[in-house]
Amino acid sequence: MPPNEEQRAFIDFMEGAALLHAPVGTGKTRSLADRAAAAIQRGVPADRILCLTFTNRAAQELRDRVTARCGQAGRHIMVRTFHSFCAWLLRQEYERVGLPPDFVIYDEQDAEDLLRYLMSTRFRDRPGAITHPGELYRNIQRAKADLAAQCPLRLGELRERVAGTFPAPLHDLILEYENELLAQRAVDFDNLVLFVRALFDEWPDVRERWRRRFVMLQVDEMQDTNLAEYLVLRELARGSGNIVLAGDFDQTIYEWRGSRPDEILRRFEKDFGPVRRFHFVQNYRSTRVLIEVAASVVSAYSQREPARADVRAPQGEPVGVHFADDSEEEARWIARRIQRLRAQWAAAGEELPYHRIGVLVRANYRAQDISRTFEALGVPHITVEEYEFFRRQEVKDALAHLRFALNPADSFSFRRTLQRPAQGIGQRTLAAIEAAQPHGLRLVDMVAPATLRWGEPFGHVLEAFDRGSITIFDAETTGTVPGKDEIVELAAVRLENGVPARRFHKFLRNTVPVGASEQVHGWSDDFLRRHGEDPAQVLAEFARFAAGSLLVGHNVNFDVAMLVGQAERLGVEMPVWEWADTWEMAHRFVQAESYALEELVETLALTPRQAHKAYEDVEATRELLTYLIPLVRNGAEARREVVSRFRAQFEAVARRVQTLRERVGVDHPYEVLKYALETSGLAAFYAREPRRKANLERLLDVFRRKDDPELTPRAALEMLVQSAALTSNVDLLEPEEGGVRLLTVHQSKGLEFDVVFVPGLCEREFPSARALASGRLDEEVRVFYVAVTRAKRRLFLTGHRYVIYPSGGCSPREPSRFLKLIGRHWRWEG
Repeated sequence: MPPNEEQRAFIDFMEGAALLHAPVGTGKTRSLADRAAAAIQRGVPADRILCLTFTNRAAQELRDRVTARCGQAGRHIMVRTFHSFCAWLLRQEYERVGLPPDFVIYDEQDAEDLLRYLMSTRFRDRPGAITHPGELYRNIQRAKADLAAQCPLRLGELRERVAGTFPAPLHDLILEYENELLAQRAVDFDNLVLFVRALFDEWPDVRERWRRRFVMLQVDEMQDTNLAEYLVLRELARGSGNIVLAGDFDQTIYEWRGSRPDEILRRFEKDFGPVRRFHFVQNYRSTRVLIEVAASVVSAYSQREPARADVRAPQGEPVGVHFADDSEEEARWIARRIQRLRAQWAAAGEELPYHRIGVLVRANYRAQDISRTFEALGVPHITVEEYEFFRRQEVKDALAHLRFALNPADSFSFRRTLQRPAQGIGQRTLAAIEAAQPHGLRLVDMVAPATLRWGEPFGHVLEAFDRGSITIFDAETTGTVPGKDEIVELAAVRLENGVPARRFHKFLRNTVPVGASEQVHGWSDDFLRRHGEDPAQVLAEFARFAAGSLLVGHNVNFDVAMLVGQAERLGVEMPVWEWADTWEMAHRFVQAESYALEELVETLALTPRQAHKAYEDVEATRELLTYLIPLVRNGAEARREVVSRFRAQFEAVARRVQTLRERVGVDHPYEVLKYALETSGLAAFYAREPRRKANLERLLDVFRRKDDPELTPRAALEMLVQSAALTSNVDLLEPEEGGVRLLTVHQSKGLEFDVVFVPGLCEREFPSARALASGRLDEEVRVFYVAVTRAKRRLFLTGHRYVIYPSGGCSPREPSRFLKLIGRHWRWEG
């Protein structure tokens, strides 16, 4: 179907700021894709177009549409969720942020578990710091969102400013939480936006670079964007001024996480005005009845023109309304009605698959009640709990093995791998190792090769510095993906007995364009074409230069991964090196606001140097290492004493971890996961629990399907593990998988169904008792609007007259006030 007049005007709008208000079913996603494709066809480079969506599924749909229109030219368009984009940006700017580029992302449950661990160990004797981890984390989330909306911000002050919003005992706990995240090379979900905000505020050159990075920005579902996110978008669009904010502004249902569309629209007009406004009103998805019902609901709180039916839309059936005596009978009625509808459609020669039916509830507890009824009556369904796939115990257990294999600093994941099946390492042992942390010992050191060989984690560093060889090196690259991006500058200095003996410095000819990385390191494609040498030859020379030495670098894991990844692709054989990281050593032995090399040079009063030049960074790292050696040496005896006491308990685990890490760089993600499940004992441990076993098999299937053949095995595994924290549960399901979708309304956002049931339409449930008590009904009615607009053909609204208590008593329930908003197109259903 060709675009209508308003859609065509939007697609042809190529320069400037615009707002697109597009109610559900009016062709918003298709028009955003068509506009991006039109820009590419007019010569705009695809990699300079940024499209941000609410879910990964929406991102994939938009990407597929652009590729279908533009072919290979459209493959490089950047389409991401907002948090995925922030994670990617931070990896590009990891040196300025003071993070390792391979940082891991902790989701909400990871963060809560870390807080719970800290309360039960380091803060167990401080009653004022003991609270519910989930509630505390939600308060931390709010504090970070509020802080991210303020100006100006500095990266080194963020931890204290977040903790400073809490009373004394919690202040110390939150500081420890943030420090432990950094020690484990991790960020929580909310730090992604906060760190980008602070990065742009603190580093004007970085801000200017990103202002020039994209020439077209499109942001979908902007009604659920909070102010901090908008401030990031504003900086990205400052350079081009070419930005579209799109969404259904009447669907704001995330006020609790700071979304304020009216405030953002006001700022948008001020920052980018004059703003062109587009309004799609032609609904191509639903029946006339359902479109009129949606219009009736939205008119109760919005002055915007509601969507209207396309002339070809069928009339459709009235909304079915049913009230049962109690919630259990209500659920049984829904189950019977589903089976009756399927039979009616089949008799008419049409199929109604279970997965095209949605049952959308206001709260999780109602979904659990309905699920029990569906189970008893044999209605196949996917529950809220099953949508929480990546939060399930067995899935997190499996991913913990992979996270620790990729990130040797992740003591939180390592601790989890010791729990199921039990490894014979008790709490007293863990507590004794924890007590040695002031001496520079961490739990992860107990399985590190250096610890097993030298008796303590830094024995190899001290030995090589005093009586051996160290090669300090640094690489500048075209990007941050090992095996795909390339090294363009490689520099090193070799120390013999702690004294510089030889130096190495080469530029490498590149086949991957430097792109935006030129603005970081300063080397252009033309410069590298003229001055770069054959990369295979340079890497072979470096291997000979560093042979027999300990590799040292700042964030050295990244540099080694880039080195090995490019060498493998070029067929250059590299030695099996040991290495040590000055970032890790600095974090353990130096108190600093930031552990970025540039910041440490200033903090420790080392020699100032030009950052992001490999040869300069090598000299800065050499000076930093010399500063750290005495600090590392001071705790060596204490570390050796603890290691010697508990070493035997960890030897079998260490062998298993090392074998898994060796497979990470060789085997594909599915094979690595399968090996981890078998050798860890997890497969056998969960073999007797059918649902958990099935979830592990499903995880294997996800890893098989999502493997990226264009990446090296390690890079592909990193992408999958990172995406687990950023993937919404809606993104995970295959379109035709499972049964009836039994979801909360919030989980259903972005989905559509042929048939929708909305149960629990009673006062104190929908609207909720909390909303009634606080007087905040505006968002509740918007949630109701989202629920009714998920339906394409049939809609049923149900409730119950009484609440039955376990004691035998009951109380009456009034029908929801929202039923008065649906207009005239409804009928009672028996």
